[in-house]
Amino acid sequence: MTAHPPPLPFLGLGSEAALRALADALPDALFTTDLDGRVTYWNPAAQRITGWTPGEALGRDCSILAGDAVHGCACGVGPIRCGLVEQGRTSKTCSLRTKDGRLLLIVKNAVPLYAPDGRPAGALESFTEVGEAGFEPRCDWRPDARDEADFCGLVGRHPAMQELYRTIGLVAHSNATVMILGESGAGKECVAEALHRGSRRAAGPFVRVSCSALNENLLESELFGHVKGAFTGALRDRRGRFQEAHGGTLLLDEIGDVSPTVQVKLLRVIEQREIERVGDSSPIKVDVRLLCATHRDLKSMVEAGRFRADLYFRLAVFPIRVPSLREHVEDLPLLARSWLDRLVAGGGPRPLGISPAALDRLAAYRWPGNVRELQNVLEFAALRAGTGPIDVAHLPAEVVQPPQGAPIPTGAARPESPAPAPDAPLDRERLVEALAACGWNRTAAARRLGISRVTLWKRLKAFGISGPDA
Repeated sequence: MTAHPPPLPFLGLGSEAALRALADALPDALFTTDLDGRVTYWNPAAQRITGWTPGEALGRDCSILAGDAVHGCACGVGPIRCGLVEQGRTSKTCSLRTKDGRLLLIVKNAVPLYAPDGRPAGALESFTEVGEAGFEPRCDWRPDARDEADFCGLVGRHPAMQELYRTIGLVAHSNATVMILGESGAGKECVAEALHRGSRRAAGPFVRVSCSALNENLLESELFGHVKGAFTGALRDRRGRFQEAHGGTLLLDEIGDVSPTVQVKLLRVIEQREIERVGDSSPIKVDVRLLCATHRDLKSMVEAGRFRADLYFRLAVFPIRVPSLREHVEDLPLLARSWLDRLVAGGGPRPLGISPAALDRLAAYRWPGNVRELQNVLEFAALRAGTGPIDVAHLPAEVVQPPQGAPIPTGAARPESPAPAPDAPLDRERLVEALAACGWNRTAAARRLGISRVTLWKRLKAFGISGPDA
């Protein structure tokens, strides 16, 4: 008599045969457990990825996965106690141990299953393989480090940063395409560099392209290269950034600003792993690990029809979110110390530290520009402090003067002078102060002063100011 596989515990959800055929066809691993945490279904993809056959997996609890995929799981006391389900998370990056002992990086999902009467019936879990997790990243961060908290250029000990470090360490060694999300100035480029330095491609090139800095035609040439005569001004053949990044990593910064035409060409490159230079029809194979970064909400752009859904899903294979400075403001003293050390190493002023009152003011500020703005503020304050400690009086006006109605932190001194009114005379000193606070970014300085960029340019010309050494 032929033995039949046990029924799938999709209670009350329709034809078992149809559901089994659907689950068997999935490219991702999928399995179910009963109330005791024992495996009741194991699809072909789960066998392919783990090496465990259905006959070996059925009836065993989820500890068969080993690794940290079962970290926090209380096997034997019910699937609702699964660490992932209990935390209310829909997905988690973790690792599992295959039958032959390899450690794999996976993205795991888990949801509880309930009977029609509402009683718990089991759990459904799925996972997608990202790559092998046996490669040690080339970064110096150690979880037990007490005196330093610098991970490949990223600084912080807050749990949000610790989770970021762990995620980078897990995915760095794979070839998975990574989407780096976060506010402007939060450190997305540092994350990209950490991913490259921690990968097997670390000896290869790390190439960056700012997609927002070039128009459609220039960006296409920048990415894919061109041949002589392809357009006016193309006086010689030129290699594109994809070719320059061959064997290494390519970061597409501000990917949300890419035009529909370039989106189509990027999709073709991702699918076929080959490019065509502008003015040429001969395909060129490229071996590139692709990273992209954006501060935009690409999901909303997809829904609005401004970004291709098929390209989005190919780019967002492994999303990483970089926390804003507001989310780990407790790390501000570490960040300040790290940046001032770099400033001194680069030949800048050597302040004697930062006063507690100044740190209080820095911690109370909202930091719309995140870590990048903090760096500009500290450089400005260090220049004003000279060889003494940075105090409240040395900080820019918008940091010293809290928002209307915001409390002054305990221990913080009152500002020595109020922030200049928006209609205050634009003298040379005020212009230089605004430019220095914005890292000599004229657009940011104009916004800070409440004037147009053209007006700022005219005032700079009138005062003969051309750069930071003026």
